[in-house]
Amino acid sequence: MSSNIIFSQEDTLNENKILKKTEYYKYWNPYRRVVSSRGEAHSFYGKTYYEVKYNKDDRIKSVTKFGKDRLPKETYHFIWSRSGIRSEYKVIFHTDGRASRLDSTLYADQLSYVRPGWEAQFNSRSDGRPREVTFSDQLGINYFSYNFNYTFLKKDKKFSEVIESSYFDSDKQFVGRHLLYLERGAFLRMIQYFNSKNEIFLTKEYIHDRTLEETIRVLTNEEGEEIERKIIPYMPPDKYAYKYEWTGKEVIDRGLKDIDNLDLAYEFAMRAQEALEKANEDLRLAKEAYNKANERAKRTRELLKQAEQQAEEADKFRNKMEEAKAEAQNAIDLMYDAEREAELARLEAASAKATLDAIQKTRAVEDFAKEERKAARKEARKARRLAKKEARVARAALQDSLLGIERKTFLTFAYGWPILIDQNLKNNNNVGVHYLFGLGKRNMFEFNEWDIDLGLEVNWYDFYSDDNNNNFQTLSYFAISQIDVRPGWKWIPTTLETSLKVGGGLVSPGYGFTIGGLTTYNLLPTSLTISLYSQYNWVSGVTSQNVQTYWTTIGLQFGMNLDDKVTEIIDLDLPNIFEIF
Repeated sequence: MSSNIIFSQEDTLNENKILKKTEYYKYWNPYRRVVSSRGEAHSFYGKTYYEVKYNKDDRIKSVTKFGKDRLPKETYHFIWSRSGIRSEYKVIFHTDGRASRLDSTLYADQLSYVRPGWEAQFNSRSDGRPREVTFSDQLGINYFSYNFNYTFLKKDKKFSEVIESSYFDSDKQFVGRHLLYLERGAFLRMIQYFNSKNEIFLTKEYIHDRTLEETIRVLTNEEGEEIERKIIPYMPPDKYAYKYEWTGKEVIDRGLKDIDNLDLAYEFAMRAQEALEKANEDLRLAKEAYNKANERAKRTRELLKQAEQQAEEADKFRNKMEEAKAEAQNAIDLMYDAEREAELARLEAASAKATLDAIQKTRAVEDFAKEERKAARKEARKARRLAKKEARVARAALQDSLLGIERKTFLTFAYGWPILIDQNLKNNNNVGVHYLFGLGKRNMFEFNEWDIDLGLEVNWYDFYSDDNNNNFQTLSYFAISQIDVRPGWKWIPTTLETSLKVGGGLVSPGYGFTIGGLTTYNLLPTSLTISLYSQYNWVSGVTSQNVQTYWTTIGLQFGMNLDDKVTEIIDLDLPNIFEIF
């Protein structure tokens, strides 16, 4: 019923020729091509929502899913027939993850992992549900595919729709399958999983309690032994469940067109009976609401009569007041001379009061103008800050598109010259070139929307002196963290990165700390980089136990960004340890 209302509203919009452009919704069903719970983008802060764009025929052109972090996850692209009855679509993924995020039951963990830029091409049935799905990358290379079959099953005088999901690898080799049992095409009752030998190895059964609004999930192994029983959030049927078919203008229950025996016809008759009972209940509630409305109207009429009576009494009171006024007029005539003399004083007082009121209004206008100017300046400052933030975000997005956003391993080699040397080291006979070797991982974790790099640096320091007590030639081993500050200025090339780093560790035989900055140019399309760097070094206990010294180094750094093949092979997704912030 609700779906028919939605579609009738859409027909009304089409008749009025009101073209939609971009809208935002809380709910999206790709099989029915239905959206609901419309709102503004900012109203879904901290929640999952969908951005819907329409074509010139007011049909859905694309749907982009945004996560709680307000970043796009995947986008549905639709192609419609000229009549609008049929449509096909594909899904472009923007983040790593599993295909099961498209549908938690149709896909399996054996073949589900997807990467940014991958595409899922859907081949749909006449009812809008998928018949076949193929997953491929940007180059068109297929990695795995799914086939779906739909049928009816009768058990214990109950009809269930059975959906068979079979999955194949890139060589079209059978990997496994699972069966979904949907009671009345809506309630998910059971899922059975089979391996490549078509042997069952796991069964999930769902027991729904409508009264308590909870669902019990029972897991059994290949031997039929129960291994887990758990209460999970209630799983009500989708109002746009599989049993319905979307024709472009209306929703049709195809079950009524597929009746081939008496039992199935009886099942759909029971559905109609339940719908009739619900309609009768709605009618009863409507009658109760109508009776309450009549009672309110009756009370309103009584109150109206009381008000009319009070109005009549008010008229009588006004007549008596007119008589009192006539009697008082005689006294007013006797006092006319005195009132005439006082009139001049009243006029002067009124003039003074008018002048005072004008002054007060002028001051109020001035105060209001001041407050408005303050508010305008505050809004302007806020707009400038927002524009700067959006510029930084846009630059970061462009930089990520050029350099890649995946975790990468970086190797660096640098050499530099010490400047601004502490007095303890200036007496050394020879100040040599300092060398640095670094190894690290980019974007290890995120802190307050800043990507943090971690790594290890080995430094060679050369402050040679004939005096063994002042001789300083040694290695340091520093653990460092690095952050790309990403300035949003337009005149800075997008291939240029500016980073800050801090580190600390052992300096044989003492310890030390370092802080520095880098300006790195990425030599695209290669993975090589060249940088200008400067860093401040502070060490303790090297030349002697209680002596601290420092210097600043400037120099050149050469590096290479390597694809992180280890994480890709073992399919790891390292957690964000600072996600609580």
